[in-house]
Amino acid sequence: MKNNKLKNILFGLMLIATISSCTTTRVATLTKGENETIELFTTKLPDRKYVEISYIQTDGGIFHTPQQLLNGLKKKATELKADAVINIKYDFQAWYPIISGTAIKYNDK
Repeated sequence: MKNNKLKNILFGLMLIATISSCTTTRVATLTKGENETIELFTTKLPDRKYVEISYIQTDGGIFHTPQQLLNGLKKKATELKADAVINIKYDFQAWYPIISGTAIKYNDK
């Protein structure tokens, strides 16, 4: 009995060590494609003067990638006739990923 309990504890510890040692790296491209018009900014701001249009957010399911969410954000920015999205943040609500930012329009257009 004692031996089985020790084996179960050891198995549990090995399982936790295995699960916690796995990592996943996800990448989302912020550069504009050749047919895209929306600029994306995460940490820096545009050099041009602009006016804020709207806060926008795209929610996803547990299997959505950052790139899929970013594409949703660009689609909404295009619908709003924005020139760029600034202050882009990637986060989670529970285990559901979200991406958000502020849609802007340049003054000199």
